[in-house]
Amino acid sequence: MSVSNLLQNQAAVQQIAEVIASVLAVEVTIADECLRRIAGTGRFAGSLGSQLDPYSAFGRVLRDRQGVVIANPGEDSACTTCEWKENCPERAEVCCPILLDGKSIGIIALVAFDDSQRRSLLAQPSRLLDFLERMADLIANKVREQEQALLLRTMQQQMTAIINTVREGIVAVDRAGRIITVNAAAAGMLREDPEQAIGKPLADYLPAIPAARLLAEEKEWDHRETYRVHDGRKTYYIATTRLWREDGAVRGMVVTLREMDDVRRLISNVSTPDNAYTFDMILGQSPVLMTAKREAALAAAGSSTVLILGESGTGKELFARAIHGASDRKNKSLVAINCAAIPESLLESELFGYEEGAFTGAKRGGKPGKFELADGGTVFLDEIGDLSLNMQAKLLRVLQERRIERVGGAGSVPVDVRIIAATHKDVEEMVRVGEFRQDLFYRINVFPLRVPPLRERPDDLPLLIDVFFRKNCKLLNKELVGFEEAALDCLRRYSWPGNIRELENTVEYLVNIETGRLISASRLPERIRRNRDRTPETSSTGELTTIAELERQAIAKALRTYGRSVVGKEQAARALGISKATLYRKLKEYDLVVESF
Repeated sequence: MSVSNLLQNQAAVQQIAEVIASVLAVEVTIADECLRRIAGTGRFAGSLGSQLDPYSAFGRVLRDRQGVVIANPGEDSACTTCEWKENCPERAEVCCPILLDGKSIGIIALVAFDDSQRRSLLAQPSRLLDFLERMADLIANKVREQEQALLLRTMQQQMTAIINTVREGIVAVDRAGRIITVNAAAAGMLREDPEQAIGKPLADYLPAIPAARLLAEEKEWDHRETYRVHDGRKTYYIATTRLWREDGAVRGMVVTLREMDDVRRLISNVSTPDNAYTFDMILGQSPVLMTAKREAALAAAGSSTVLILGESGTGKELFARAIHGASDRKNKSLVAINCAAIPESLLESELFGYEEGAFTGAKRGGKPGKFELADGGTVFLDEIGDLSLNMQAKLLRVLQERRIERVGGAGSVPVDVRIIAATHKDVEEMVRVGEFRQDLFYRINVFPLRVPPLRERPDDLPLLIDVFFRKNCKLLNKELVGFEEAALDCLRRYSWPGNIRELENTVEYLVNIETGRLISASRLPERIRRNRDRTPETSSTGELTTIAELERQAIAKALRTYGRSVVGKEQAARALGISKATLYRKLKEYDLVVESF
């Protein structure tokens, strides 16, 4: 027990001493375990803080933990070693230890300095000693209370410090749903000073959490969406509630909150972090690919909407993620959605979210859409050419207003996202024939980026084949050496209409089925082996190619060379020696309007 225990209770100890002195008409002194005078009356009042003689009767009582009555100070055996033995001013004293948990933490003494006081002390010494022991217990209990209060404050401070380091908001409410504790994170979310929030109903801040019902029905929430309305704007959180019980009875509830942005980042980072994608992950050194990568880097440096054009399997999503990873939004989420993979009836709720009760089967508490999940980051709309005209109109409104409306919601939610869209279709031609809104096309086509097909990158084939070969050998635990030259020749001659995706899948297939050390040409799929004997002048059957087929091939080659943009088609028409109108007619005639090359 430290000396500070009695010192920190000095005022109360002094008050007890004065009460005893006024009742018994004697002087009182109280010292701590170091025999430093803590309280005193009469002659002792002027020497508070002074050090008592450890060899005095007081020191003996402290050490022996036994009370004594000294009728003749200086002559009593307890005074044998006291420095005041020959000249003691005291006429009599009753001294008692102050014990706390069996340990002496001080002494309390009644002292007589004249005959009248001496008679009072010695009239009933045993009763006075019993009384003094009770006073000592009173002082010990005061010390115990102070110690427990200090311990409680320390624990509260430690608990407060701990919960204030937690990123999640923590709000505790009592049985009536009134706030009793708020950590720093929750105070920030509620935009309220913690002391101001204490005592207020949780519903004042988070009306979507039915605290009263949850407490009454003794139910809990797990990862439910909730919101806080501040200055007319809804801020969304993910809330979990846990009942707080004492002696088996519900005493209140603890609510943990996570900001939706944190949840978005967590979801995003479960897989490869979005900012981990770089342009170095786009393999190849061919001139057309390097041009695309340079243009993509320019797009990443800005904030404009990007439209990535390219055939299926060329790596449009990898370009999109690399653009995001090199942009100033890289520390926020990139949320991707394939517009062609989700039914029309579900696409709106996937993009923009929905409120509770918006439709049959809607999740309780509602659900945020892709735009909300990507707030501050990027939305990648893959296969945007497959959007219906109805959804195109709704997307256009979001791009114009920078706000979304949840399905079944009454208000709008502001969103800050960058749009990167991609498609394998000829969107300009779709606009011309009325299949794609012109105003939306202009909105998304601010920075067009063409990703070249694999057949325009023949110099990259050896590198890509080698990378996919090594990857799959390791994945499948195969010890293959490589490819026979005839097999490589077939792979180089093949046009790869499925692009990199087809190449990667083909190499994986070959590694799977090869039982020797080298992948032979006989292992190649039939479509690739057949390509070995084809020439531009003849078909796979060896018959002469028709003029119509040659014309179709020439137009397709021109489009591959110059692109399918308006300018590209004008250049293709000039190269072919035909008018632009004739080119469009031939595109329809040969079914080349939306075909990929």
